[in-house]
Amino acid sequence: MKKAISSRQNPLFRRIREAIRDHAGEIALEGPKQVADAIAAGWRPLAVVARSRGHAVAQQEIELTAELFDALSETKNPQNVIALFERPVTNARDILGRRDTIAIALDGVQDPGNVGTIVRLAAAFDAAGVLLLPGCADPFGPKAIRASAGAILNVPVASITPRELLDAQVPLVVADMHGATADPPARDAVLVFGNEGAGVSDELRRAASAIAIPMSDRVESLNVASSAAILLSRSFASR
Repeated sequence: MKKAISSRQNPLFRRIREAIRDHAGEIALEGPKQVADAIAAGWRPLAVVARSRGHAVAQQEIELTAELFDALSETKNPQNVIALFERPVTNARDILGRRDTIAIALDGVQDPGNVGTIVRLAAAFDAAGVLLLPGCADPFGPKAIRASAGAILNVPVASITPRELLDAQVPLVVADMHGATADPPARDAVLVFGNEGAGVSDELRRAASAIAIPMSDRVESLNVASSAAILLSRSFASR
């Protein structure tokens, strides 16, 4: 058995650390279930590292000392395996081209937990995918990946500019507490959710219809992920 990697200067350690921190060209998934699910979904690992446990690991795994692995781990209790993958690339046109359901657009949603949760909701309610307007948290960051509970493996996600979204000429529906009380569309539309504080940009709001969620006056508003869950479930139920 090869000796476990123990140096922070090791190129593979530094490469994985960069993927965890920047998640630009490459991303890292932590935990045996996440890694196995990604491979089952057709993702091909560039490298798999395991936390040294004092015995042989799977043939494809490279051991890191416990200290080095724990320095990479983003979870409270290290999950013993991290795999490096190429970051998936999806074209926004492919998401917008599916008209039998709705697409989701996020406009400046900054909390990675909210972004990851909405990716999971996109899977649960069969949305075409998630379009990310400027200012959104990265859905391939560690916190967003965990919040998606694996849904990031099979939900198309793509960046888009406001102009590209407007030029697509797909009906836009904005979730807005001041909008009309109406059912969300079931298909052939983009459901837009805005920034946690500022909401949807004026540019998109002017081009969209706005719908509200009827609710008690005991609360002023709902979290963006809670709003997405309600509207997406209603859209799915009407198909």
